[in-house]
Amino acid sequence: MASIRSKIFNIFLRRMVRETGLTGAAGLEVVRQREADGGGFLGKLLRSNNIGEKVTIRGPYAEFSGEWVGDETASETLLYLHGGAYFFGGVETHRSMVKKICKLSGLRALVIDYRLAPENPYPAAIEDAEAAYDFLVEQGVRPETLLLAGDSAGGGLSLALMQKLRENDKPQPRAVALMSPWTDLTMSGKSYKERYDRDPMIDAEKIVDAIDFYCPNQDKKNPLISPLFADLTGFPPMFVQVGSEEVLFDDSEKLVQKAKKAGIQTEFEIWDGMAHVFQMAHGFVPESQAALKNMAGFFNR
Repeated sequence: MASIRSKIFNIFLRRMVRETGLTGAAGLEVVRQREADGGGFLGKLLRSNNIGEKVTIRGPYAEFSGEWVGDETASETLLYLHGGAYFFGGVETHRSMVKKICKLSGLRALVIDYRLAPENPYPAAIEDAEAAYDFLVEQGVRPETLLLAGDSAGGGLSLALMQKLRENDKPQPRAVALMSPWTDLTMSGKSYKERYDRDPMIDAEKIVDAIDFYCPNQDKKNPLISPLFADLTGFPPMFVQVGSEEVLFDDSEKLVQKAKKAGIQTEFEIWDGMAHVFQMAHGFVPESQAALKNMAGFFNR
């Protein structure tokens, strides 16, 4: 049974996120202004102002920033790709959670501010993710000591990155962890309708706006856009967590089914009563911290 704190958190999400959600260009400005202002009460609850070492990454297509967090002396490195529907989010919104992952697993992590839509639509985010991978290798990080993780859009981006690594004959990371990954931008899953009223965070009808920002005039079945349709052959061990209340539930469940059919060592956790990327509330919700501990256990295995 879900904890009282998780239920309170879900109420906050419904009132502060879902009910004031995205609607077209005007909604985009509201979301970004809210983020720039620190995210209000919810932002204060979820964020950390303890800034790590900043770094500039000069990729073949653009220059962007990143931040080191965690144990500087760690022997293994995590590349973290943040969520935010490809049009918002970044180091500021995800620093706290990634720091917690590092603390629990004894890792250091690089979190990047990849280019965002609609100013930089597909494939800009994928280009920057691969540039970050190349940057780590150039810094001496060996692929066998490199881990990959992402939430929501960052989960889909992680799967797209691994496709690009395979395409360009680059070694895969040792393992990948995905939190509520957004894998199907065709929105074909039944959960988009069946869990519409249950989801306290995401209004499924408004997801179309984010899709239009990220990949206008593109085939949504492109495996780099919707990794659910990708060939997963050769991918590393995979760890997936999803909340039971999510409209994106099928994005995770179908991915896991496909990964297992492809012979990938896969672990799947469904967290009862939890919302989209509930792990970000690790400082308040006990299930969130427990989920991150399980992720750390996966990385350490």
